[in-house]
Amino acid sequence: MADTFFQATNTLALLAWIMLVLVPGKRLVSGVLCAVIVPAALALAYTGVIGWKLATNGPPPGDVMTLAGLREVFSDDWVFAAAWTHYLVFDMVVGAWIARDSVKRGMPWVLRTLALVLTFLAGPVGFLIHVVGRGVLRRTGSVE
Repeated sequence: MADTFFQATNTLALLAWIMLVLVPGKRLVSGVLCAVIVPAALALAYTGVIGWKLATNGPPPGDVMTLAGLREVFSDDWVFAAAWTHYLVFDMVVGAWIARDSVKRGMPWVLRTLALVLTFLAGPVGFLIHVVGRGVLRRTGSVE
């Protein structure tokens, strides 16, 4: 069952990310679908799983401020799938901001697309590509 949850959340996120990469300038996509609707749906799913696990199992065992403690908490497939959903939510919100910001500033398609794809695959790397690229282009006067 946790596998089904994992597949469903990943599929929803992937479909939204495809739209975000293909049409980042569409307000419905970058300002509504990927900034609010899909992240909210994923957040609801996350909240449901975490609430259910807390209600049935109580607080996490061990010390979640240590790697060993986190490993123990994430050994539960449901908790691990929910934790992954947490990443999906925040990476998508960041990706939607990157899309809106890069379109507004007139950033080159290649840089925008690279930042979005890397945000989907490796969140912080894509964000870093965007902010560094944005800074360099602003200094050279290529974008606002």
